[in-house]
Amino acid sequence: MASSHFHDRLLVAAEETVSGAFHLFWGGSLAAILSAVCAILVARLLGPELYGIYSLTLIVPGFLTLFTDYGVSQALTRFIALYKSRGGGTHIILLLRVGLIFNILTCLIMFTVGFILTEPLTVLLINRPEIASLVRLTLILILLQPLSSATGCALLGFGDVKKLAIIDVIRQAIRTIVSPLLIVLGFSVFGALVGYILAFMIGTIISLVLALRCSRSIEKPYLNPGLGRVLLEMLSYGLPLYLSSILGSFTATLRGVILAYFTTNVLIGNFHTAMNFTILITLISSPIATVLFPIFSKLRSSEASIMFTYSVKYTSSLIIPVAVFVAVMSRDLVFLFYGVDYSYAPLYLALYALSFLFVGFGLAVLGSFFSGIGDSKVNLKATLLSVGIFIPSAVALTGTMGVEGMLTAIILATASSTIYSLWVATRKYSLRIDLKSSVNIYFATLLAVAPIIPIALYSSMLSIVNLTLAAILYLVAYLTVIPLLKVLTREDLENLTRIFSKVVVIQPIVKIISSYESKIMELIDMRNKPSINS
Repeated sequence: MASSHFHDRLLVAAEETVSGAFHLFWGGSLAAILSAVCAILVARLLGPELYGIYSLTLIVPGFLTLFTDYGVSQALTRFIALYKSRGGGTHIILLLRVGLIFNILTCLIMFTVGFILTEPLTVLLINRPEIASLVRLTLILILLQPLSSATGCALLGFGDVKKLAIIDVIRQAIRTIVSPLLIVLGFSVFGALVGYILAFMIGTIISLVLALRCSRSIEKPYLNPGLGRVLLEMLSYGLPLYLSSILGSFTATLRGVILAYFTTNVLIGNFHTAMNFTILITLISSPIATVLFPIFSKLRSSEASIMFTYSVKYTSSLIIPVAVFVAVMSRDLVFLFYGVDYSYAPLYLALYALSFLFVGFGLAVLGSFFSGIGDSKVNLKATLLSVGIFIPSAVALTGTMGVEGMLTAIILATASSTIYSLWVATRKYSLRIDLKSSVNIYFATLLAVAPIIPIALYSSMLSIVNLTLAAILYLVAYLTVIPLLKVLTREDLENLTRIFSKVVVIQPIVKIISSYESKIMELIDMRNKPSINS
């Protein structure tokens, strides 16, 4: 009886993960499309010079926003999910109140600093004193962006992922409509910025209202354990995650500096073009990691351990094949969207996609696990190790190998942080990955990719034709191979069919794939069944 209850709780957690990840996937995809359309329209309407000014004005508020929140938003996700699963309504109300007040206060302080020091900051950061008035307008974002992030994290903690995805789409839709419209009406850069700010303002108001509405159903606190103690608890958890984020931003900036010092403008353009295609992978990996964060916060240690093992297996079976497909078909992907002038980008994309192969060792899950159980310091240590490996290797390898050296440094840094996090998870929490399944997933992907290599290397057909044909062949081959190699068992198929069937939109696809896998398994059983004569 207890075992059945345990199994049911894990299945419910898995259903929440898949449902939430799907909502973030479609929301993120649609928001990314709208954002790209807006960027293209604004860039074309403004022209290169004014679009450059538009981009530069956002640097100052972006810089000042770094000194707000201090990880309290992530703490809201963690503790709201934790106390909600344990019936701790009193704590939830207090956490939300303290978190939002602290967030708003830090935003007001940095907004005031920015408003007073607009001119010197404009000169220091972008060396464009003539656009200080536009920069002052964008300082409103210092009040909006962190609050939007905090309320969004609260919604994630409450488990309201669908509304979180919708808010992102609404924000990008407003921006896509208003910014180009105001430019056409003659407001130029000012109009583009107003559209950007208005979109964030509306999105922030909606998310704030929804977060407060979620809290209304929670029992109000009768006892006040002390606002200072609650804030200290949130900061002690959130600060390591905040510092990890700062280090990530620093690394991205340093990456650009190193490339600028050792390579040419043409190669840098090819590098950034290749990076744009990683969205094909992160649109899958990021929603999963985001949703697993509050899920791990809710589970008991024994449940979290099993959930971790299955999460690594199932995310690997999705992300590794996508990463390999992107790597193998990189030439057609780049040439289809950017043209043949970006001749170096396919190689760069193929190399960068290799970094996602560490998903088989927990890359997409480990960060969410440690954040979810409250051990955020492990994430900070992993980030410090990654940065410590990246800086010297990037300088040395980029200096000798160019962009290929930079990509090698990125792979080394990713490997080091993943191995460290997995070591801590194994040693401190007795977690394990299903190494046999991971190896079989790599092998299945290798077998499935074999039929499309000739297309990638030798086909002279249009890129869109190559990609379509390769995607179909690859999908069929992969779905055929995974039951043969026992990557997918009958138990897995039953669990996954139940989990994915909860998402109504993809039910027809789930039924087709489930039926196909069942027939493959039946053929395997018939082949393995001993004959009567023997």
